[in-house]
Amino acid sequence: MYAMYRAWKEENIMSKILKVWGVAICGLFIIGGLATPSVWAQLSGSGKLVPIVWNNGKIYFFQGSEYARYDIAHDKADSDDGSGNAYPHPIQSSWSGLFQENMDAAVFWPAPPPGGAENKTVAYFFKGNQFMRYDVQADRADAADGAGRAYPQPISLKWPGIWMDRVDAVVVWPVPRNGRTVAYFFRDDQYIRFDVKRHRADPGYPKPIAGNWPNFKFSSGIDGAVAWPTKIDGKTVVYFFKGDQYLRYDADTDRGDDQSTGGLGYPALVAENWPDLVGANTVGSIDPLAAYAKQCDAAIGVTVPDFDVDSPLGTTVPTDHLTPSSATYPNGTCDRPNVLNGKCDPGSRFRVLINTENAYVVAHARKMGLSQGQYGDVAVIQHNKTNGATCFYQGALADFNLSHNGNVKAPSKGVGTPTFWMTPAQIVNSKFPCASCHDNGPIIRSPYLAQITGPNQLPGSGDVTFNGDGQPYSFVGTEFASWKAYKVEVSDNQCNGCHRMGVNNLSNTGSVPNNGTALDLGIQATTDSHTLDSQKSKNPHSTDSPIWMLPGQITFQQATADAARAIQQCAQQFRGESSPLPNSASCKITQFTRP
Repeated sequence: MYAMYRAWKEENIMSKILKVWGVAICGLFIIGGLATPSVWAQLSGSGKLVPIVWNNGKIYFFQGSEYARYDIAHDKADSDDGSGNAYPHPIQSSWSGLFQENMDAAVFWPAPPPGGAENKTVAYFFKGNQFMRYDVQADRADAADGAGRAYPQPISLKWPGIWMDRVDAVVVWPVPRNGRTVAYFFRDDQYIRFDVKRHRADPGYPKPIAGNWPNFKFSSGIDGAVAWPTKIDGKTVVYFFKGDQYLRYDADTDRGDDQSTGGLGYPALVAENWPDLVGANTVGSIDPLAAYAKQCDAAIGVTVPDFDVDSPLGTTVPTDHLTPSSATYPNGTCDRPNVLNGKCDPGSRFRVLINTENAYVVAHARKMGLSQGQYGDVAVIQHNKTNGATCFYQGALADFNLSHNGNVKAPSKGVGTPTFWMTPAQIVNSKFPCASCHDNGPIIRSPYLAQITGPNQLPGSGDVTFNGDGQPYSFVGTEFASWKAYKVEVSDNQCNGCHRMGVNNLSNTGSVPNNGTALDLGIQATTDSHTLDSQKSKNPHSTDSPIWMLPGQITFQQATADAARAIQQCAQQFRGESSPLPNSASCKITQFTRP
């Protein structure tokens, strides 16, 4: 009974701290169930969440340009600052001189500034390759150090041995190391031990986490860490967080715990062990992508798994008759180029991760001319055939490299550290929101992917009615609630005979002009290979390089092109949701996606 009580007590204490610290100091929180949930509901801007324990019994949380305050003794978030000013507050209005937004890490320092010229209590805040020092008693950021050098300063100036361009997390260790007070700095899969008294990194660092932290199961990197100030199960412990999981580290024995006294194994899922992190009015996770993935899994009935792009289970997309044969991305022509960007892209990979009677998950990795094990783009589509629920996951588009040494982590584990996936909000606000092309169904069935045979054959590639009228289609998630797709119908039109032709409320509103099946892809699929409207980078139509529509067609057919043109002309009459939709035999536009 005592052991059961201790296990409950530990989880109860940790549920309280997780209301504050969460599973990462990366990404944003969607939290409910707190004593003052409105405080946390408001703290939902962009940027990672950066916590810092202060010496006034409070914990402060910085996110984007705002901060909130948590009262440790009362175990609840402060609803206001005591003067009637509700949280969250703008950083600028309360933290004089500090970075105004998007900080990377923060730590309350257990020693005065180095050098002995200034004897005061300070905290440090990090952003990119710079840091600032905060005078706790004066309650303002220092404008300059004792030598007159202005803040912010480069990390390299005052933190010898620390990475000069970025740190992910900092934790002051709760027990001495060889009689010394030390702090640990983390970035990616490495760490640095820092001597607080001497104010310098110990020799021989950075070191890999793997092999140096016994029984530490997050060797690829962490999102955040907190040294708990009181004993748990009689131990001095530090909790480390990564994605949707956490582990407990015994600082006294210097080893990761396998389980709590009550038998809870580590690493453990945060969502399962702290259900109060999930509010009644949220989709339910700490990381915005993890929240979205959880909702997607429930709606679709299958889960996107971890996967290795280069696994033998995947298929390299054929790039036949590359001309010239020595062409490198983005040059050259081929039989079936990538339709998205109109390029021949040797080395791109495709994999059907799941394909059941009711649902499928497919993954596409575009090589974009990168070297072995690296890809310029990774995208996943998750779809339920019965109810139409669809989710899109997109790898970060800017400066994105996927290392062959690490598998792609499931979106349910969050955006990743370093960032791998885009968040739902980033997808919605990107230059290429998915529904601006995918407006007649979940998969664009172009010759590029439809040529794949075997176990990774594109779902629907052999079905002439694929994406046909009557097949449900909807977008999961509140971020995508505004996405709408409409079917475009012209009486006795050949295109409508097999499948929907779509227009959407994204592609012709200015963000991505002239995309979608009715406005653009239908024209590409049927036009003569010698015109400006034809598929870019495609070899002339031939047996090896067939025209897209009709399937198997080799030569240009004017009647087919005219049918696509009539659909396009009808779609061009779409003026958005606020205008009446055309409704005649010659042009009818009807919304078919459902909430």
